[in-house]
Amino acid sequence: MKVLAAAGGTAGHVNPMLATADQLARRGHEVLAVGTRTGLEAELVPAAGLELYPIARIPLPRKPSGDLFRLPGRLKGAVDDLRGVLRDRSIDAVLGFGGYVSAPAYLAARQENVPVIVQEQNARPGIANKLGARWAKGVALTFEQTPLKAKNGMTRVTGLPLRAEISKLADDLRDEKRARFRREVAAARFGLNPDESIVLVTGGSSGAQRINTVFSQAGNVINSHAQVLHVTGKGKLTDIADGTEGERYRLVEYVSDMEEAYAIADLVVTRAGAGMVAELAALGIPAVVVPLPIGNGEQYLNAKSAIDSGAFTHISNDEFSPEAVRSAIVPLLDTAELRRRREILLASGVGNGASAVADLVEESL
Repeated sequence: MKVLAAAGGTAGHVNPMLATADQLARRGHEVLAVGTRTGLEAELVPAAGLELYPIARIPLPRKPSGDLFRLPGRLKGAVDDLRGVLRDRSIDAVLGFGGYVSAPAYLAARQENVPVIVQEQNARPGIANKLGARWAKGVALTFEQTPLKAKNGMTRVTGLPLRAEISKLADDLRDEKRARFRREVAAARFGLNPDESIVLVTGGSSGAQRINTVFSQAGNVINSHAQVLHVTGKGKLTDIADGTEGERYRLVEYVSDMEEAYAIADLVVTRAGAGMVAELAALGIPAVVVPLPIGNGEQYLNAKSAIDSGAFTHISNDEFSPEAVRSAIVPLLDTAELRRRREILLASGVGNGASAVADLVEESL
């Protein structure tokens, strides 16, 4: 069959789409991706060997603004464009992952009577996926507590589709010899000692100014207990406190193959995007999460289960300070405590949802 997959903007939307597209392709199906020329999909989709059909970026404003008044015309243009694609390419199903790219794809599919399948990454669903679920044949959820259901179809908890590289690392980390090999190779790449504890700090693909600045201000304290690999985000090195970088504190703007950074991480300090939470759970890596304070609060909800289980530590954005790093993070750098948290995550049974989402697509036709 031919599937139109809609995802764009951030790695949190695009990576699950790529993982599912890979699974569908392995089953003999054809996938055409729709996205924008400016989001991460413009780089990641062609790199994955998929065709990208570009549409204009159409933000869905939450408050009155100029974009709100321009929305109807922009949306109609994109929907009409995609209706033509659905007809011309004989698309059998539309698979959406949320965000501003998915809304016109859902509307076009409805008008052309093409089945819709929705994959929701977050514990709290976004506007586009709420729209698509109204006539979806299938809804795939990452988290069981997500309040989203297919009105006239199947709703299934699949987990988040993970990149093949993450799934491979998850398998390797469960084998002592392979885990050690991966750790040694990655440590050499980043100039760190594989025999000492390593903290990975990352704000996600776009970086996080608050995490960058605060954590680097406490760098000297952390360095007396562990090494640090700090992925700042592109153009975010200016967030870092002066004098931070050294032999035990490595700074990198961007890592395209984050599985290599994960391979050496004993603890991760990060936001709580759905992709990050799902990847860390599958890999069994404990974390300190500092959820993004804006949006609809989904980041805290994404991590809530892991927080409640004791695998993750939560620090709010307002409370994240150099003192919080010293008082809340330093005590975690204990081998026995990190092992206890890893075992909690591995016992949760979180795995790769790509195959389950692909199953749902096939069953929805």
